[in-house]
Amino acid sequence: MPLPLFAIAIPVLHSSGAWIASTGAAGYIAGTLSSTWIGAFVLGNGTLLSSLGLVSAAGIFGATGGLAALTSSAALSVGSALTAVGLGGVASSLGIAPAATFLGLTPVGWAVAGTTVLIASTLGLYFTRKTMRRINEEREKGGLEPISITQIVKEVRLLEAQSLEAILTRLSLEMDTIQLSDDQKNVSVDGQVFSIHRLKYVVNTDGSEELVFVTRAGRKKRVLLIKPAPDLDGHPA
Repeated sequence: MPLPLFAIAIPVLHSSGAWIASTGAAGYIAGTLSSTWIGAFVLGNGTLLSSLGLVSAAGIFGATGGLAALTSSAALSVGSALTAVGLGGVASSLGIAPAATFLGLTPVGWAVAGTTVLIASTLGLYFTRKTMRRINEEREKGGLEPISITQIVKEVRLLEAQSLEAILTRLSLEMDTIQLSDDQKNVSVDGQVFSIHRLKYVVNTDGSEELVFVTRAGRKKRVLLIKPAPDLDGHPA
């Protein structure tokens, strides 16, 4: 089966001093401005990265700069728990980013998500030498060291993990049924223990948001419904 076509978005320095994704002739991509290189990369390539199981809505949210806001006093005083408003509601209330930046990016290819080496080889089918040269030229302009595909994968994985840990920490403050292990590697939900690196935060097309466990066969198992789908009037069901 032929691979879908994805134009790799390359982070470039914005006039503000932050990073923003660009596709060359098409110019900047709206909604991809980030304080970090990896944040702009993830926002610009979210569809590809989620299709490979590298990021979920958690990583996309983290790329917007939402992690600090999620644990801030402002976020905690939004007036509703994360389990009621979800990531979309938090982002909208705090003005972090348009909901469209990460809503709807439900991973569809988790079955291919394996080791860093496997993912790097898959991404290598999309990254040409010209693309990597351009990426590193732009990184040099921003004072960053050259990077390889394998290193990009590791940075994306780290952002996803940090984002999910922050979200789970917030959820554990709201719900007695959620507990994080001391080493932050496992989470207990209603007495069941799951490895955090196999959990994903999913935003479904009906507007509901859930935490799912991804089996080694690439199947999804709901662990926790975080936000139910709204009813016809737009209110939580």
